[in-house]
Amino acid sequence: MLAVRKGKLTARQQALQPAMAAVSILPVEIWILILREAQYDDLLPRYRWLRRYSLVCKAWSPHAQQLLYGHVALRGSGHCKAFKRAIAAAETHDPAHADTLRRSVRTVSMVMDHQEIYAGVIELCPALRELHVCMYHASFRPDALARLAQLPRTIRALRVRAYHYTALFQLLALFPHVEFLEVDASSVRGAFPDPPPCPPPAWRLRELRYANLRRATHPFVEWALSGPGAGSRETLEALRVQCPTFSAGVLPGLGLVRLTSLAVPRVMAGDDLAVLGHVEEVWMTAPRYPSPTFLPLPMGLRHLALHPLGEADYGTIGSDLAAYYENSERKLEVLTYHRRVYEEDDGVDDIQMLHEFCSERGVEFRLMDPMYGYYAGERVPFEPVTECPRWMPLSTRRSSGQDRLEAILAMPRKKATLSRKIARTAKKAFGSTIHPAALARP
Repeated sequence: MLAVRKGKLTARQQALQPAMAAVSILPVEIWILILREAQYDDLLPRYRWLRRYSLVCKAWSPHAQQLLYGHVALRGSGHCKAFKRAIAAAETHDPAHADTLRRSVRTVSMVMDHQEIYAGVIELCPALRELHVCMYHASFRPDALARLAQLPRTIRALRVRAYHYTALFQLLALFPHVEFLEVDASSVRGAFPDPPPCPPPAWRLRELRYANLRRATHPFVEWALSGPGAGSRETLEALRVQCPTFSAGVLPGLGLVRLTSLAVPRVMAGDDLAVLGHVEEVWMTAPRYPSPTFLPLPMGLRHLALHPLGEADYGTIGSDLAAYYENSERKLEVLTYHRRVYEEDDGVDDIQMLHEFCSERGVEFRLMDPMYGYYAGERVPFEPVTECPRWMPLSTRRSSGQDRLEAILAMPRKKATLSRKIARTAKKAFGSTIHPAALARP
């Protein structure tokens, strides 16, 4: 039995010899390029795979380690100390390789507080390009701020999630050189401070994202583009605002001469966006209660993206959309509808209306079911706006295609519930809408 096993192993080795010979011919750099793409599984990097790549052989090890250090995630001061120890150990063993690892770090994600150790970690990454920060503390200590102010200005993209406005303004003042800024202040309690504690830095942003689901917090956008930060009005290419009280009507007065992509909760009848001549893409992330209108949109629009319309008069929305299409000289090329379809839905009248509009006019219709961002890893990356629609990484689990769309369009219409009937009647009678959830049982 042992002899048979040895014979099989020998035969297998002989069969693999040509393949192994071909593998050995490829330069290590080619293999690293392959591994750079092979590390992703459904849009997410698998660091466990990279660790295994580094153990294949001595030739692969240093290159795989560089990939492993490309994105460093640190959750608190304990992780920061472990990262500094790892760099120190590498410097003791091989200073040249340690310097290569430090320069391999392109993105750092950290949960930061008022201590100085976080600035020390960033100092170890001379080629850092993107910084993700989550701040639970109320403010920075003066010594920590002074340390952060001395960091090299290599960071171009900054993502911040803050729980207090004081710490947020203290941090933003230290990054006048960023080009891509994302701020999530939904966890900050209270309204936006009036007046703001300080003017914005003299940055020239190319993309600005702001999210705050609390009311009366939208002045952050105007603050970021005012005073020393007014230079961003000439450079801003993409603006994404998720705030219930933000009005798109303020945009014409900001003078955003290069704005190409715009994401706002909704566009109302009083918003005149015709002066935004460079805008080719508009997202409406909350086009319901009240329903949106399309006539104020820029005339050069090529891509329109809508989130769920909710309970509305789809006939009026379709007529308004058709009128805009004719007035804009039929420049619209793509319409994307981000909507999750459930079996208990009353119907898919909204999807049918939008699909009919597109099919009758030769406009490409894209249904995002489930909505974009439902799966981990689906996120529009920070990169220059070179084309519209903007590229979106979609999860491999997303069931998209004509078959799925046809199945949704063929869903039988269900009878409306009593609460929805009351909501529709109230809208017709009083000119306003009662959300069906308000009529639900407690």
